[in-house]
Amino acid sequence: MLRVYLDQNKWVDLARAATVNPDGEKFVEALELCRAAAGTGAASFPLDMYRYAETSKRRDDRSRNDVVDVMLELSQQHTMAVPAAVLPHEIDLALQRRFGRPEMPREQRVFGIGLDHVTGGRMTWPELDLSSVPGLEDAVSPGLRVKLERDLRAYVEEQLHRAGPERLRKAGFDRAQHDLGQRFVDHEDGVAAGIARLKLSGDMIDAAVRTSDLGDIRPAVTTGLELIGMTWDEFWENSTVGEVMSFMDDLPTRYVTNVMRSAKHRQSEQKWEPNDFFDILGLPVAAVYCDVVVTEKQWAHRMRQGKIDQRYGTQILASTADLVGVLVAASLS
Repeated sequence: MLRVYLDQNKWVDLARAATVNPDGEKFVEALELCRAAAGTGAASFPLDMYRYAETSKRRDDRSRNDVVDVMLELSQQHTMAVPAAVLPHEIDLALQRRFGRPEMPREQRVFGIGLDHVTGGRMTWPELDLSSVPGLEDAVSPGLRVKLERDLRAYVEEQLHRAGPERLRKAGFDRAQHDLGQRFVDHEDGVAAGIARLKLSGDMIDAAVRTSDLGDIRPAVTTGLELIGMTWDEFWENSTVGEVMSFMDDLPTRYVTNVMRSAKHRQSEQKWEPNDFFDILGLPVAAVYCDVVVTEKQWAHRMRQGKIDQRYGTQILASTADLVGVLVAASLS
């Protein structure tokens, strides 16, 4: 099965094609091939947490539901784990390559079904209640009950996917209090200020970016070290700077994250935007574990510059229309 990750604006391209929008005319053939591949199981189009989050930001109900319609049709509720869920396995493998342990790395499930997978099973779902109709609970067979429970969960998940900002606000979710995008911008602006203050350039920018990232994931690394009987201080004090940087590069999703971050920090005239938060979190998992990634031109260019496509065998595309060639080639192989 070919796993194809579509960035948000690429889902919009397909939604425009599906609704006969003139702006989507050039993507009609890609949509037809995506539908065929998803229908036969030849390809999977997984969604991640950030596709749900970005879709929910669209205020216009019609345009938001147009995107959701295509997402539901092509993804068939296939989903992809968040970076924090795949990192422990990557840390264990990096430690194993360096220290020969742990013998059994923690398990990793990158792909799964529905929001349960995305959230690591932390969703609380409404229970199927048949008691309001006398005698119904006894009349429903165990097999039918399982089907009804599954259908109820699918319905609730779809409604959550379709919910816009106003509906979420009424449900008690105040986006202003959860503006992680702006916190991300503030963090990267702080890193940029440090780079400028120290007048760093070239490889030193890469080192500064990886060092800041190590600080971000230190709790996860510390947990991994404790599982092999080592403390953070022992790891830090017995490693050269080069060894620490090499360790960071040995974590696949962090490697992609830092290639993307370094590339943007080198272009200091390009300011960080809140929407970059979704790209920096979503694209690394896709670039490592999917077969095809379709994203905006700037990120496609930067990932190719960092040889992400060669390192992980991932096809990185900047145009939704380019899916035609990829899907045709896959069908012939």
